[in-house]
This record gives sequence, structure tokens and C-alpha cells, in this order.
Amino acid sequence: MRASSAVFAIFSLALCARPLCSQDAAALYRQGVDQQRAGDLLAAAKSYAQVLALDPTNIAARSNRGAALSGMGRYDDAIGEYQIALKGAPAQAAPFLRRNLALAFYKSGRLSEASPLLLALHTSLPDDRNLTLLAADCLLQLGEPKQALTLLEPLSSDAANDKALAYVLGTAYLKAGKSAEAQRILDPILKDDSSAEGRYALAMAMFTSGDYPAALRAFEKAIALKPDLPHIQSYYGQSLVFTGDPDAALAAFHKQLDEDPNDYDANFQAGMILARRKANKEAEELLRRAMLLRPKSLAAKFGVAQSVLAQGRPKEAQPLLEAVLKESPTYGAAHAKLAEVYIKSGKPKEAAAEAALAAKFTPKTQASGLAAGKRAPRMALAGHDGGRKVEITSPEPGKPTVLAFGSYSCPNFRKAAPVLNRLSETMAKDVAFLQVYIREAHSTDQWQSTINERDHVEMAPATSAAQKGEYALMCQRSLHLKFPAVVDSLDDAAEKAYDAWPSRVYLISKDGTILYASALIEEEFDAAALEAAIRSAAKTTSTRPKPR
Repeated sequence: MRASSAVFAIFSLALCARPLCSQDAAALYRQGVDQQRAGDLLAAAKSYAQVLALDPTNIAARSNRGAALSGMGRYDDAIGEYQIALKGAPAQAAPFLRRNLALAFYKSGRLSEASPLLLALHTSLPDDRNLTLLAADCLLQLGEPKQALTLLEPLSSDAANDKALAYVLGTAYLKAGKSAEAQRILDPILKDDSSAEGRYALAMAMFTSGDYPAALRAFEKAIALKPDLPHIQSYYGQSLVFTGDPDAALAAFHKQLDEDPNDYDANFQAGMILARRKANKEAEELLRRAMLLRPKSLAAKFGVAQSVLAQGRPKEAQPLLEAVLKESPTYGAAHAKLAEVYIKSGKPKEAAAEAALAAKFTPKTQASGLAAGKRAPRMALAGHDGGRKVEITSPEPGKPTVLAFGSYSCPNFRKAAPVLNRLSETMAKDVAFLQVYIREAHSTDQWQSTINERDHVEMAPATSAAQKGEYALMCQRSLHLKFPAVVDSLDDAAEKAYDAWPSRVYLISKDGTILYASALIEEEFDAAALEAAIRSAAKTTSTRPKPR
């Protein structure tokens, strides 16, 4: 939802609260108005500033300067001018100024400040549809769809003839969990295949239901029809995140931010991707913007604290984490980060207390995979040619083993391959590396990954041990893997025993204990942590005295 370009109107001279203090000021004011109407906003702002130097109480000049600054995108400066003007504004000018102040807050992304002003304006001007839609959009962006519905539902009878209203109202119903009402409102535009709004609404319904692969396709169709629909790149990017394509997601979020720098989800999600990639300075900027857009978002506040802490600024991270824990005392990850802050600040007792709370409130169960400390399941598997079998936990007896589970159709495995190759080349003397080729992560009978589409990777499910062996050999050659592979059986015995689908890496000690375990997804896999674990295992093995 965008504010009308005509919103920041120019005060006429008749609206001045008092006469201008001199002929010079009057001439400067008229000059500013002429410049503003001609589109020279910078010159107009300077003329109004000269008027205010002569007469600081001139409300018309101050308001018009705010409008000129808003037109240049300098919303924070405009907000200051409107706030000063409101203090002495006559009754007939105050509503106009409040409207412009609300829109400056809205367009600057300060939604928590825009919202009460827009709601108050809606109460005084209930028939102003543009104000109603702006107020509702503000509430939706703040994560308050039920409140948005109180504004939109009185307009529902007009939704059949107003696609913009139908889309906003339908989206509010979807976000409020009222799918039947959403379908009733959205059905007319959904039936129109040429309607970008209809494709967008369908995509939103799929996104809200958690069917992200289907949502991706629907978003792509909507973008092809109308790429500048509000927030569409943001939701498209989130669908890409949820289907495992962070690179394309980041590109989508940047497109959204080019169009609308105040999109919360684009700022937050892009910031989190960059934080995982240790681009903490860039991440902090985006996450701070997200925190400004939604001051109540604990996730944004926690994200800023993480990025600040990663840059070696524990004193700045501490109040942010404390604020998160004040609102959510059981936030285990925040306790863990606060413990890290206390360690860096030389407060071991406080750190120990926070670490204990982190352990108490962090879920103990793992989403997948076997945990470090457990015994690795023993089993023997053959290579791609079906020849001699090897015990996968000790392909080279006397050495720790890195087991990399995955398939060629798994984008995360392909992305991790260079890291695994580098480690295998540098550590081959002390540690054995082995790929276990498992069933395809994205075979052609399933939804296809956008990364695979870009990379032209199409793999039918293997129907025989020989075909699976051929896939393993192709994977080895295509990724130039420097270590050997074995092939899981058609009943997926190794994959199930290690809970390894779609891809996972384990470091196993020479006595069969799991020392390190991680999925290969970007959110979890830490190449530096794996390397440190491998070097530690290699050091332990090499320094152990040899039996006589």
C-alpha cells in the first residue's frame, strides 16, 4: 500500500496562522510555493528555511517545508517540521498536519508511530477509503490482522468491484486464520487467470497453509504479470527460504527493499541470511531496520543482539538481550547469548547462571540426525560398482571418519562439496572421508528445487541398485570429490539408521562414537566448526601413544 503522491499538499497563503513578519519573508514564501509546484523541492525547502529564520512561528512555511522534505524522501526531517507545526497550528490546519505526519511516519517505516495517528484519522474521517486502507496495511505490517479486519470488514460489500480492497481484505482474513472468509472474498479475482492480484492471492493462500513449493509457482506467475505488487518479492523470498534456496531468496529480498525499504520481512530475512554468512555489519543494518519497523518483534531484537555480539560489542548486545528476556524469560537462545556476553565481559558467575537457564529452556530434542556422543550404527556398504563392501564407520581402521550423506539432487550437498573436498585433501593423512550416497533429495517425482532448475539437475528416483550406483559415480565426477563413495541400499537402511535425509555430515571417532553431527543446510552447517572438530580428532589420534 502506497501513500498518494498528492498527500503532502502545499498550504495556501491564506492558511498562515499569522501575517508574515516582513515583505522579504512574504516574497520568500511565495518563491518557495512556486518552486514546490514546479517540482524543485530542494530549492523550495531552502526558501522555506529562510522564511523560518525570519519567522519561526510561520506554520504554513514549516508545513510546506515538511512536504518538500517528504517529497525528497527525507521523512525524519519532515516529521520534525510537522511536529513543531502542530504545536501552534490553528484548529482548521491541525487535521491536515496530522495526516501528513502520519504519512511521513508510514513512509519512513515507523509503523508503530504511524498506526495510532492513522487510526485516529480514520475515526474522524471514516469515509476516506485511502486512509482506511493505509491504516489497515499498517496494522497488517505490524502483525495485527484482526485489528485490520475491524477497519476493512465494513467495506467488504465493495470488494467484488475493487481488486485492491479485495486483496487487502483477503490477505487480512488469511493472516487471521479465517480461510473460508478469505476464499469468499478472493474467489472472484482467483477465477481471473489474467489477474496478477488473483495469482498473488492464490500464492498467499498456499504460503499461509505452508505449501511453499506451490506458493513459489503462484508467486512467479503473479510477478510475471505485475512485478511491483506490494510485498510480493518479500513473500516470494520467504518461500525460497523455506524451500532451501537462500541465494535466490536474498536476491528477492533486495528487490523488495529497492522498491520498499520498509518491508519488515525483507529486512529481517535478508539480515538473518547475511548473519548466518557472517556478514554481520550488513546484517546489523537490516535487522536494526526490522526492529524499528516492528519494535515488539523479539526475533528482530535478538537478531540485532547476535550481529552486534559477533562484531565484538558485548556491551551493546547486553541491553538488547535483557529486553528480550524481560518479555520472554524462557527464550533459551537469548540466555545462551547473554551468557556469552558475560563471558566476554569477565563475569563468570553471571555467565554460569545464564548458561544454566539456557540449558533449562532450550529444547532437548533434535529435529533430525543422531546426536554427538552416541554410538554410530555399524554397517557395510559397497561402492558404485557393487564390489567389496566396507564398514562405513571405519573405512580406514585406526582413523576417525567423516561420513557425508547426500545425493546429487541435494543443493545443500553440492554446496558443501568444496568444503568437504578441501578438508579431505588437507586431513587425509589423519582422517578418513567417505560419501554415503542416499536417495535423491529432489527427484523428478517430487517438487523441484529452484536451485536444481537453475543448475539443470533432473534425477528420476533410482529403481535399482545399479542405477543408484550410476548416480553415485556421476555425483563423484560432477563434484570432483576427492574421497570415495559407497551406495546405500534401495531400502535406505543407512539413511534411516543415521536419520540422514536429505543430507548430513558426521565425524566418528576411531572407536565408533559420534564426535560431531550437522545437517548441511545453511542454517545449521558451520564449516569452521566441522574443521575444528576434525583437527581435534586428528590431534587426539596422532598424539595417542602407539602400543608396543
